Amino acid sequence: MNLYRCFTRLLLALALFAGAGQGSASPIYSVAIDTSTLGTGQAYVGLYFLGLGSATPATATVTDLAGAFDGTAQLTGAVTGGVPGPIVFGNGGDFVHGITLGGIVSFDVAFDFGTGGDGITFGWALFDATQYLGADGDLGTLSIVPDALPGQQIVLAQFSPISTVNAVPEPPSIMLMIMGLGLLAMRRRHGVR
Repeated sequence: MNLYRCFTRLLLALALFAGAGQGSASPIYSVAIDTSTLGTGQAYVGLYFLGLGSATPATATVTDLAGAFDGTAQLTGAVTGGVPGPIVFGNGGDFVHGITLGGIVSFDVAFDFGTGGDGITFGWALFDATQYLGADGDLGTLSIVPDALPGQQIVLAQFSPISTVNAVPEPPSIMLMIMGLGLLAMRRRHGVR
């Protein structure tokens, strides 16, 4: 019985330890841009990741980029990849791609960043040859504040109702939570103290 009790405590400790690392990880953000209210025709989606030279080391990874894309992407600075992703941004990367208006443009973005240093911002915009569409500038931004408390290190700013953002929990976090709850239930069922 002592061996069983020791084993369940060890598994619970490992689950909590692994969960602590996941708790500080950045969630995935799912972004959708509804261009149906903007009519039809050609436009451009612009994504950027930009901070001061003293910004914390960071990357932004865009995946599942979907929409009515047209032509070839223009990459400037520290960015690699293409539709549908992954597109990996370093500090100072810009991605611009032509689209046909009238549908939904969507993507997921996740961040990996260190501590200290100044913040860095990931933004997205929609524009045509003469003006921004849907907002007077960016549709939204996600700003990294590296010295903030865990869970508050990424600040969302939305500037237009045509763009929505949702934080999506990472699958490993969900699995760790289920495993931890299962261990607690098993421990309670067997009366282990």
